[in-house]
Amino acid sequence: MRIDLLTLFPEVCEAVLSESIVGRARRKGAVQVCCHQIRDFAFDRHQRVDDSPFGGGMGMLLMAEPIALCLDDLAAHLGGRPHTVYLSPQG
Repeated sequence: MRIDLLTLFPEVCEAVLSESIVGRARRKGAVQVCCHQIRDFAFDRHQRVDDSPFGGGMGMLLMAEPIALCLDDLAAHLGGRPHTVYLSPQG
């Protein structure tokens, strides 16, 4: 089984996923986990991937474009669009 995570913090994900049950499964070769940096697909020189919510309000949201580009790159690498689970701001 292969799991690809799109994240702003791949180092943190790697550290967490190398422990416990997932870590044992990875060491046995039962699961492969790959973490991808969303910032690599940002447009500006500061690699900004967040923006204010449409219509104002507090907080920040991830931009859709860098995530879509990262997914497109992953699909090209894998030879097809993978099953995707996207966690929304609402949780």
